[in-house]
Amino acid sequence: MRGMLHSIMRLAQLLLVLLATAVLGNAVAISAPNSVVNFLMFVCALNWIAILWGLVTHFISSLDMPIVSMALDGVAALFTFIGAVVISAKLTAVNCSNLGGFAPDYVAFGSADNEKKCRELQAGTVFLWFLLPLLCATLFLAFREFRRGGSIISRPSMSQVGV
Repeated sequence: MRGMLHSIMRLAQLLLVLLATAVLGNAVAISAPNSVVNFLMFVCALNWIAILWGLVTHFISSLDMPIVSMALDGVAALFTFIGAVVISAKLTAVNCSNLGGFAPDYVAFGSADNEKKCRELQAGTVFLWFLLPLLCATLFLAFREFRRGGSIISRPSMSQVGV
């Protein structure tokens, strides 16, 4: 059961990080460089590393090292949280159809179609917020695996010890 739950979470993470990378990458491609959006692309790249490592170790158990999985999932969850908070604060609760009244350095400006960029940033924000609980759940599973020992070679239980 744990294996199936872990697989479902990793595949859902893969889908969400793919969608976030796509919309944020398009926001980078259609506009001038923006440090917030560039940081979000870094967060997506970091998530790709953590998720692909988790998938590889799930299918090739000889590579499984719980401390590495825990570190990657922890860093990915931390940076995803930071990125989601930063982009949420920069976007504010905005109606993308009416962008008047914002400062010229607003995060959604700098494109030929500011409304499109604004909507892409909103979509990327939503995908990052949905990704965060999944990353926290796999971090919890990695922590449990680390506390349990996580090795392929397990120690005998007390019922198997001969006197």
